[in-house]
Amino acid sequence: MKIGIIVHSQTGHTLLVGEKLQEQLQSDGHEVALIRFQNTETPKGPQKIEDVRLDQVPDATGYDALIFGAWVEAFNLCHGFTLYLQQIPDFATANVSCFLTQQFRFKWMGGSLAMAKMKRLLRAKGAQVNATGIINWSNKKREQQIAELVARFSSQYQP
Repeated sequence: MKIGIIVHSQTGHTLLVGEKLQEQLQSDGHEVALIRFQNTETPKGPQKIEDVRLDQVPDATGYDALIFGAWVEAFNLCHGFTLYLQQIPDFATANVSCFLTQQFRFKWMGGSLAMAKMKRLLRAKGAQVNATGIINWSNKKREQQIAELVARFSSQYQP
């Protein structure tokens, strides 16, 4: 199966989760492309979506399945990922999973709201969201959360 992992990552936390997913899926025999995009700069203070500029807009076509990763910004989905979805066409594949990283320890501290928005935006593009996950970066069980997410996501693509 050809799987695209597209992550919006500024600090590298979201990218790290994407890399762990890529490693597992490749070891399971899948062809996996990991693509990172980010804001061209990180403005100080509150930002509006119209102030965001992306370094690239990755192509989400040509995959049998897609996994998207983004981060929680100010208790909501980061503007960069929202802008990305506004700039791409509807999905040719409906087989989509998504995850978020957030600094706070608990998903109710913005992660749940951000995930609801992410799923809503993906569905509006024609995606059927099959699996989701939130990694709480300052949680003591972060590594366990990542391992569980990788196991759950990769189990969807077993023959």
